[in-house]
Amino acid sequence: MTTPDEAAGRVAVITGAPSGIGEATARALAVAGFRPALLARRGDRIQALADELGNGAIAIQADVTDYDSLTAAAGRVKAELGGADVLINNAGIMLLGPFTSASHADHRRMIEANLLGAMNVTEVLLDQLRDGGGDLVNLSSVAAARPGPATPSTQPPNGASTAGQNRCARNCSPTSGSSSSSPAPSRSN
Repeated sequence: MTTPDEAAGRVAVITGAPSGIGEATARALAVAGFRPALLARRGDRIQALADELGNGAIAIQADVTDYDSLTAAAGRVKAELGGADVLINNAGIMLLGPFTSASHADHRRMIEANLLGAMNVTEVLLDQLRDGGGDLVNLSSVAAARPGPATPSTQPPNGASTAGQNRCARNCSPTSGSSSSSPAPSRSN
């Protein structure tokens, strides 16, 4: 666990930051002393959150499936905050409904965002993370490991995304100057 002294001034990049787990993560990291760089497609929502968080937080409108927007985002993180120390890959798409032959385009979009998007963001920020001995955290849906009746269409894409993110995290190991983690779902009572 990072102490407030260790967190002070460190830069945390959070994808999918305008709501849900991304927003909660950004808030917790800001309170801990991190300077958040909030990435999301919805620029207005992350700007409002950055303004509320203060502490040097910046909002960067970027889509994890658009490599050019991510390259520009990485440039802003480096120029405005000095580089990324922590990357939280949180952005993703959740499909609800049955797995059908008509779902092909939706599944492709989910793989693009949940797997390839995380890989894209990691790739554009990897040198910054390695330079500072940074941390990489990949988040993915519990539906990959514990599917429910409302999520059958998410099971195959989420399973692939989780496996791919885990492999990506392992390839960014401490021996390369950074640490990585892909938290697994756990049971709570």
